[in-house]
Amino acid sequence: MNTTVDKPNGLPRSIRLIKSAEFGAVLSANKQDLIRAFSDFFAINALKTSPKARIRFGFTVGKHNARLSVERALVKRLLREKARTSRLHILDAIGDQEFGLDITLRLRRKLPDCSDGLLNKKARKELLRNDIDKLMDIFLRKVSSKGSDRDGSV
Repeated sequence: MNTTVDKPNGLPRSIRLIKSAEFGAVLSANKQDLIRAFSDFFAINALKTSPKARIRFGFTVGKHNARLSVERALVKRLLREKARTSRLHILDAIGDQEFGLDITLRLRRKLPDCSDGLLNKKARKELLRNDIDKLMDIFLRKVSSKGSDRDGSV
């Protein structure tokens, strides 16, 4: 018996990048079709796609930057939460452009260590959450400026 559980706060499979070919398409795209943003710990790459107003998210957290699986799961959970809450803002930012976006969010730097006593786990989580917020603000500005630049240049 295969039953699906409805997650009211989840990120449905239909708006996620699942296959490695989908991630590869974003990572190997031309510069003109790509929108990039960076923060202290994270990077975001967004590929303009042909289905209009469709946004899909993919998350990458490598073992090199988050050694423990608990840390990788925490980072992915924080990224999913921000993607879910920012999805409508991104749709508003692209407005009536003729493209959708495939977005990858990636941890690009080692997580700060909690074992030395300078930073506890709660403070690290708040640091990561603030950095993700900063990244999404930068990305939203870039996406909305790309749309306005395109409209303004004739």
